[in-house]
Amino acid sequence: MKKNLLIILFILTSGIIIYNFQTPKEKTKIVNDELIVDNPKNEKEIYNVAYSASYAFNCQDLDKMYTNHEYIAIIRVDEVNEATTYREKTNQYIMPYTPGKATIIKALKGTFSSNKITFLRLGGTVSFAEYLKSLYPTERAKITRLMGNKDTSNLYVNNTSRDDITIEKGKTYLVYMNRSDDFHNPNEYSIEAFEYGLREIKYDQKTLDQITIKNNKTGSYEPLKKAISKKILPKFTSNTESI
Repeated sequence: MKKNLLIILFILTSGIIIYNFQTPKEKTKIVNDELIVDNPKNEKEIYNVAYSASYAFNCQDLDKMYTNHEYIAIIRVDEVNEATTYREKTNQYIMPYTPGKATIIKALKGTFSSNKITFLRLGGTVSFAEYLKSLYPTERAKITRLMGNKDTSNLYVNNTSRDDITIEKGKTYLVYMNRSDDFHNPNEYSIEAFEYGLREIKYDQKTLDQITIKNNKTGSYEPLKKAISKKILPKFTSNTESI
């Protein structure tokens, strides 16, 4: 079931809502006491495209998040690559996703063959031409018709799940992941569950009492006992064991 859910989420293209159009803005600067207006003709125009999707379980249920994800870990993001829609492993175009590299700081569930992994994170910004390739023919025809004669050579699409967050290089996160041999390369994982499956960690000291996990809905940081399943808590201690 988990593997099927993973593939469905990556291929899903229904329920798309275009909710904002962001155009380049003029920039101003002062040179030798003179105001210079820079009209950025070549800046990207970006459509923000949000979609809605649901899981077969409630992602706010911490125990179900634990049960339905084969791999859970604290990772440090070492590299975030450009988003794409082409999946070489399966030779198909899918929804925009962001690939990258990370270091496993602490494994909380599942066995990792190495502490260095690659990941896929649903969502990202791609060119309009590449975005079209990810759509079903009927959707592609509809959007093309809506664009009319507009020049799309410098147009990009930021495609994300509603309320999701962007993964950032250098940050430490609690992540919920799954993988499938049919879809993933060796040592490669998908970070799932939208804003519930990627949660930033903040800590000053490497102890249980010092670790807090960001709630992406409220923006506040929560103590471990409130942020993770009780099934994970034994992985942490209040002594000098580092994360």
